[in-house]
Amino acid sequence: MVRHGHIDTGGEKRYIGQSDIPLDEKGEEQAKALQDFFSSLDIQTVFTSPLQRCIQTAKMICEPKKLPLSIQKDFCEIDMGEWEGLAQSFIQQNTPEAFLQRGRDIKNFTPPHGESFAQLSKRVLKAFHEIAITNQNSIVIVAHAGVNRMILRYILDKKFEDIFTIEQPYGSVYKLTFEHFKQRFLCKRVL
Repeated sequence: MVRHGHIDTGGEKRYIGQSDIPLDEKGEEQAKALQDFFSSLDIQTVFTSPLQRCIQTAKMICEPKKLPLSIQKDFCEIDMGEWEGLAQSFIQQNTPEAFLQRGRDIKNFTPPHGESFAQLSKRVLKAFHEIAITNQNSIVIVAHAGVNRMILRYILDKKFEDIFTIEQPYGSVYKLTFEHFKQRFLCKRVL
């Protein structure tokens, strides 16, 4: 499971969500490093979010071996609604109660016209389980910090309140392994 490469957020922490931002130069370099990392591994298919930063990253991974690329709409990042693209500092200053409410209930808080992490988790885990069940070979999932955290939260049995303790740097890779005899996933960050 991979987080897409770096994007330009204007130097501020923003609610990027489903804004369709391409990789920046650093992100393209990270995608190339991911290509090198995966080139020696036996991968059968790459699944990706439909947003261009993930597609760009996924295409780099696919390129050397001409791997099939499957776009999964349910791996799209969380919908931040009216907060989409806004700086965190702007939300904190202009809607302080909503900002605090999100911190108090990260699982269920929904930005106006957006979605909650509970809703994100439901759609992401449904797609993740379908892919895990139907693919017995090694695959790659290229997605976003929010999407990947929902999968890792599930595997690591963490509370929603702890999702931001799960590291998701740009271009990071987690190896997920399913133990059939124990019917559970294991995970380890490898890049």
